This record gives sequence, C-alpha cells and structure tokens, in this order.
Amino acid sequence: MDSNKARFDLILRIAIFVLAMMNISKLISVNSLLHAQTNSVVLKESCQSSPPKNPAQIGKFQFDSQGFLSSNQDLLPGIPFPKGMMPPEVEAFLELRDNVYENAAPESVEAQAVSLLKRLSSLPISISNQALLEARIAYLVGRAWNDHKDKNKAIPWFERAVEAAQRMINLEGETPTALVVLAEPLGELSILKDLGFLIKNGPKVGQYASKALELDPKNIKAWLLKASALAYPPPIWGGNYKKALETYASVLLIAQNGLPKDVLFDLRVGIATAYSNLKLSEHATWWFDAALLLYPKNLYAKSELEKLSL
Repeated sequence: MDSNKARFDLILRIAIFVLAMMNISKLISVNSLLHAQTNSVVLKESCQSSPPKNPAQIGKFQFDSQGFLSSNQDLLPGIPFPKGMMPPEVEAFLELRDNVYENAAPESVEAQAVSLLKRLSSLPISISNQALLEARIAYLVGRAWNDHKDKNKAIPWFERAVEAAQRMINLEGETPTALVVLAEPLGELSILKDLGFLIKNGPKVGQYASKALELDPKNIKAWLLKASALAYPPPIWGGNYKKALETYASVLLIAQNGLPKDVLFDLRVGIATAYSNLKLSEHATWWFDAALLLYPKNLYAKSELEKLSL
C-alpha cells in the first residue's frame, strides 16, 4: 500500500509540474509574440522623423515625441489584464482589438467577441473584472460596426458596454476605471441615438471624465476623452483645436511608461485631426502617417490622409 501511495504521489507531482510548465510555456509564447509585435513597430518608428514644430499661433508648447508603445500590453493605460485571465485569452483580446483598429469585417469581429466572452465567463475572474472585460469587448464590437456605418448593429453593443460599466460601478463604486469605461460608449451612443438622448446623456461624458481626473489626475483615458471632445467637433459643438493639441501634449508628458497600441493610435489620430481642422496639412499628414505605422489598414486615418493630399 505504501509503495502504491508513493507511486501515486510521484505521478501527481509530475502531472502538476507538467501542467505548470505548460502554462509557463503559454505565457512565454504570448509574451514573445507581444514583444515581437512591439519591436516590429518600434523598428518602423525609428525611421520616422521628429514631429514638426508648432507655429507660434498654436501656442508655446511643442510635441517633442510621437509617443511610444508600452513594454506591457495593458487592458487600459496602467491597468493590467485582470487576475485569472489566462495568456490565450489575453492574446485573443489583443487580436480582437487589433482587428477592430485594422477595420476587419464586423461580422468576424463580433464572432470573435462572442467566443471570447464565453471563454472568459469560465475563468476564475472576479465579477467586477468580468464586467470590465465585457464593457471593453462590447465597446470594441460597437466600434467595429460603427466604423462600417451600421449604427443599428453598433448601438446594442455600445448599450451592452454601458450596462457592463454600470455593473462595475454598482459593485465597486465610481472608480476612475469604471467612469472612463462608462463614458466612452456613452459618448458613442450620444452621437448615434436621437437628440433627446444626446441632450440628456451627452454632458455626462465630460462629467464622468472630469470625475475620473479628480480621483486620478493622471488618468490617460480620461484626458483622451477630454482631448477628443475638443479635437473632432466643429467649434459650435465645443471644438477647440488648439486646446485639444495642448491637452494631447500633456498626455504625452504623463505617458512616461508608454501606451497600449490602441491608445497610442487614438492619441496620434486625435492630434492629426486637430491639426487638420486647423488647416495645418503638413502637421496633420505627419501625425496620420505616425498613426498608420501602428495600424496600416485603418480606414479613418487612410481616408483623412488622402483628403490632405488632394
């Protein structure tokens, strides 16, 4: 009996060791892929010249850098993927995110998202972090449909993102992360839905971003929400392109550890859009080119760049 027990214990230890090594192997594989992708982009960007200097009428601030990729692929700037999320699911999320930014077919993006949400539901992730992941994934699917001009399919996904973010708030209060995760899809819905919804909910987007910054003055996503509200709309709707550029410059100063790929893209495109709205074509072109180093197939950046060349 003792010898059988000893053999069983040995087999059990070997099995545990093998499983542990398999998980470590997966982690190394995913990290190697992420570092390879990051190094590829860094190599391309090393050939990019410095940003063009601002003319005096824009302000005294300058962009000394185009920003750079973080060595850590976080869910949000400074927010790592939740505990309990396994390397294959992290890789699947990043693939989903990149497909959205490369304007892959929304049907494919939606199928990826549904599959990933199902996989995540079976992992040992806290309820609030499940809500966080659902909010981010639903937002990405909504963005995919919206980028392909199908607002009827985009709206339900943005609504799902809002509902998930509200669950986060119910569970852990109005944290900076929950507030920005709520504000982003709410801003999209304010544009896509009727005037009544816009009047009621539009102002909340800025309020949520401001509240997030009160709690965390260096919250990059909140600053980008503020900057976007200044960079994209016409002046009658709150556009202030010089102030937008100054805000983006402040974000780059905060982002000392780099930014996730999608966030860095949003920042560069926002800067390019603000310059374009100021009729500074050379500056806008430079920043759209910088954005396309990250996502070469992005339709918005490509189309805006084409307009500037006309």
